[in-house]
Amino acid sequence: MSARADVLVVGGGVVGCAAAWFLAREGASVRLLERDDVAAHASGAAAGMLLPWGESRGEGPFLALAEQSLAMFPGLCAELLQASDIDPEFEPSGALHVALTEADAASGRERASAFADRGLEWLEPDVARDAEPGLAPGILGAVWAPREAHVRSALLARAFAAAAARLGAVIERGVAAERLRREGDRVVGVESSAGWRPAGTVVLCAGAWSPALAPCALPIEPVRGQIVSLDQTHPPLRTIAVGPRAYAVPKRDGSLVVGATEERAGFDCRVTAAGVAGLLAAGIELLPALADAAFRDAWAGLRPATPDGLPVVGPAPGTRGLLLAAGHHRNGVLLAPITGRLVADLVLGKPLPAEAEVLRAERLQSGDGLAFLSF
Repeated sequence: MSARADVLVVGGGVVGCAAAWFLAREGASVRLLERDDVAAHASGAAAGMLLPWGESRGEGPFLALAEQSLAMFPGLCAELLQASDIDPEFEPSGALHVALTEADAASGRERASAFADRGLEWLEPDVARDAEPGLAPGILGAVWAPREAHVRSALLARAFAAAAARLGAVIERGVAAERLRREGDRVVGVESSAGWRPAGTVVLCAGAWSPALAPCALPIEPVRGQIVSLDQTHPPLRTIAVGPRAYAVPKRDGSLVVGATEERAGFDCRVTAAGVAGLLAAGIELLPALADAAFRDAWAGLRPATPDGLPVVGPAPGTRGLLLAAGHHRNGVLLAPITGRLVADLVLGKPLPAEAEVLRAERLQSGDGLAFLSF
């Protein structure tokens, strides 16, 4: 039988690896189980965008947490590079949220005004195209968000895992969690494909697969996201460009990541001709030079989505010894640092901060989660 860990983390995506690292940094003995490999699923497929204001519909708990998490990235990535020798490729590039219709432009002006204190600014079409000459001639303007950024999501997850391992965490790849073991109302560990793994606390971070292991109703469903990778355009794109149907993210290797579809296709993670065709058309609409860009690759991941768009973070209702950290949908990379810190604080006995109370699973079990659609 394996030695008992203080904390057993189930899931080797960016959220699970972040939780493992924050816990190991606090001195906890940590074991992480990943049925495949670190960042093998949604975290490895993500474009790595960090867009608190692009993803937010206004002030609220999501934005408060997203802003906190974004502020952690510069120091965190520098620390992870030193601790793991893996560079997550943090790029404070800023983002242009481009309007292609009058409705987009009206919404963009409102967003720029609402978040002017965060540096957001509405750019008229000629100014936006001066900033990024590759944007389509017919754009109607863009919101400039100078503090938004991006990373390589797979590298971030691997850096968290490697840094945690150097602090003594055990990272078990190719080991599937099969069921939770309970004694009364307490979870005491996990039955895995490699045997019994006892723990003082179990943290469930299995993304779209979390409901299969959770002892409570957990309305998280997979949403397929297909992404393509192309050669950089000329002139090269320097910022993140976000249009109404696609985004483009320039990476250090000279590629442009263009994504992403949102498809409720169950656990079907195939790349499809229709998905790729739609992305290419939407990307060319935003950046016409993409029509001449060489094709590099295409892939897909399954994002874990909740009904209200907010993740589930906190104790499992009615079950001691089990924490939930899942359902981050499109923002797992952005929210990984703050989620890892929240999980570590919960294990240490600290309460959730006021802005994170809305993340508790009870909101979804009662149906109250629908009240938070405007996050």
